[in-house]
Amino acid sequence: MTGPRDGVVAGVSGAHPEVSAHVVGWAADEAVARGLPLRIVHAQDWPRGTSPDAGPDHPAHVWSKHFRANGESLLTDARRVASADRPALAVTTELADGRAARVLRAAAESADLLVLGGRRLTGVEGAFAGGSTAHSLAGHLPCPMALVPQPAAGVPDYAPVVVGVDGSSSSHVALDLAYAEAAAAKVDLVAVEVRRPRDYTWAELPEDTELNLAEVLSGYSERYPDIAVSQEILSGRPAVVLASVTGRARCLVVGSRGLGGFRGMLLGSTSRALIHHTECPLIIAPLHGR
Repeated sequence: MTGPRDGVVAGVSGAHPEVSAHVVGWAADEAVARGLPLRIVHAQDWPRGTSPDAGPDHPAHVWSKHFRANGESLLTDARRVASADRPALAVTTELADGRAARVLRAAAESADLLVLGGRRLTGVEGAFAGGSTAHSLAGHLPCPMALVPQPAAGVPDYAPVVVGVDGSSSSHVALDLAYAEAAAAKVDLVAVEVRRPRDYTWAELPEDTELNLAEVLSGYSERYPDIAVSQEILSGRPAVVLASVTGRARCLVVGSRGLGGFRGMLLGSTSRALIHHTECPLIIAPLHGR
């Protein structure tokens, strides 16, 4: 897609104001690091029987007026959070009518990065998670999507960017994004490949796997000579293993989906399983890089 871009787009909700404030702050820092503007979007899904254009004679006029005012107040607060200590950041806001998934999908068409709030789920709650705005958008956007949970305690600012790698075209897009993220944040990069235990054969030992991963990463050293890169070959279920490393990461970058089989670690199911189970921001790369 060509044409002017909106930079970083942050979607905010009135349901959890404290989460939205953290999301806006993270998105603002991301915009500053990338040298991009920030656009804050709030979608108002009007209940049946109400209208954003209700005139004085409409029965729901007063309610609609307050509903609109609440949305505008939310954006005013978000702008204040984004601008705090960031005087050079260009910030715009948009109050849009419609369901959040539709509004945010449209916003992603002209975004470099879409940032939404995330919520960690565990136990039975996590096992049946689904149907959220994040789930409906993951893997279907033309730009990367970042899901930002409440910050984990004890993670330093210099924590590395972690990227999941499996050799698929999707993970190559994730690598491009992860290197750019590490360069913008001026931090190290950790490339993680997860293999299921049954994938190892006499012809493919862990040492060979490490050599293959090093080969994948070698092409980036000239483009990003200042980034220190380390490699980790881990064994287990991809979603579980990747979630376990997020407690020491600045963010986790994964592809939208892989190729299937043991070379397709980052399947759509894996990236979706991570949506509610990471301790750090999760960045899902688009299916095809821009």
